[in-house]
Amino acid sequence: MVEADGGGGGDCAGISLHSQHTDCTQHTCFPDGHSLQTPGHQQLIALCVTHTHTHTHTSGTLHLLTMASLEEELTCSVCRDIFSKAHPLPCGHSFCSPCIREAWSDQREGKSRFTCPQCQEEHGEVLCDSCPPEVEEGQPPLAVKTCLRCEVSLCAEHLKPHLERPAFSTHLLVDPLGDLSQRRCPTHTEILRYYCADERVYVCGDCLLEGDHAQHKVKALRQVEEDLKVILQTLLRKAEEKLKDGERILKEHENIDSTMADSLKQDDTQVERLGSDLQFQVKKLVSALREITKRERQQVIEHVHEDCSKVREDMSQMLSIQHYLASLLAETDPFLLIWIHKDVTYSFR
Repeated sequence: MVEADGGGGGDCAGISLHSQHTDCTQHTCFPDGHSLQTPGHQQLIALCVTHTHTHTHTSGTLHLLTMASLEEELTCSVCRDIFSKAHPLPCGHSFCSPCIREAWSDQREGKSRFTCPQCQEEHGEVLCDSCPPEVEEGQPPLAVKTCLRCEVSLCAEHLKPHLERPAFSTHLLVDPLGDLSQRRCPTHTEILRYYCADERVYVCGDCLLEGDHAQHKVKALRQVEEDLKVILQTLLRKAEEKLKDGERILKEHENIDSTMADSLKQDDTQVERLGSDLQFQVKKLVSALREITKRERQQVIEHVHEDCSKVREDMSQMLSIQHYLASLLAETDPFLLIWIHKDVTYSFR
């Protein structure tokens, strides 16, 4: 049977599968009082909703596929068994405690950080300080948060009071820390909860009372966080404005590029049309020049032919005169020769 329990505010949402006295609840809770479902949980809830919505319309194969997918989400990816007791990692994936310990034992070799067997994201192994030792597993469950006020690391189960009870609302919860020594004042061994803006160092409560920071500008880390986030929000808005300006400029440039492309296309069309017109005009001009040349050549030929005809006619007449003169030279009568010579001389004038 599948049960989906949801809660608001400080409640943590969970999904449980009861099969053969097996109880499994996976959820990761955060300081804001909300439950952040792991990727598997989000798919699991979607499967539950799909199964409920379609139960009255489908049966048989679809039901088996849905339950098979549901079982897959509640199965440890290492041992392939349904979780006997799941322990979530900060990356959102969950495994059986023995499986994650065995997987990390192979990676140990002096390492302080380990990788998730499924997504290979690095994590530090931080155990819950509130869980009693487990005989069959050897070590307590993994912590999901560390409370800097209580100075303890807590698993999902022991973290619930910090999320649900008002008395813990001011406690600062961070990702699991295996070593708090870097968070302690080296002089007073107290947790560093304040920040000195004058010297830009972390200080503890005793430093404010006894140390040299009494007259300095000191703020609680939460207040510094809020101030920094205000600054970061301002910078974020400026960055977003810069991005919008960049997008606007890029869009303008894209519009210019598009306009130039259209203009180039139009210019190409005009140039092509002008080239066609010029080719037509050139062809027309060449044709006209050929016609003029042909006509002028024809006129010259005709004129030459006319001159030739006239010359031939003159030559024919001259040939006749030549023959006549030759006949006169053969004349033996002086009287007749003189008489004919006067007529011939008059004709040549």
